[in-house]
Amino acid sequence: MVKVLFDHNMPPAIARALNEIIKIDGHSAHALRDIFSVRIDDIEYFDRLGSGGDWIIISKDLQNSRKKAERAAILRNRLLAFYLSPALQKKSVGAQAAVILWHWDGMVQQRKLAERGLFQLPENKGKFRQL
Repeated sequence: MVKVLFDHNMPPAIARALNEIIKIDGHSAHALRDIFSVRIDDIEYFDRLGSGGDWIIISKDLQNSRKKAERAAILRNRLLAFYLSPALQKKSVGAQAAVILWHWDGMVQQRKLAERGLFQLPENKGKFRQL
């Protein structure tokens, strides 16, 4: 089953709400701060997730997708990362949660199809854009 981790820049409330919905199907969602120290750096938590199964990361930190070391850590650890588009980042927490929930089945499907990768999550019902 898929496990999803919401980065520190995402509201933990979205992770907890999504968890209540997806646990019915055996998946789980977690806020990063509920699993790791708030001081953990990105590469360290990518490395730690890499040994733990089918993880999806959801983040607002589009800069991470462009940094060589962070990008390499995501790919090396067979993680799938979804970054909210700039337009989606400007939406309310409720709107962000609604879009993530709408795209959930597609993210799970993408996890089954791709061993690793970085994608942008659109604000609408469009397709994921590979980063």
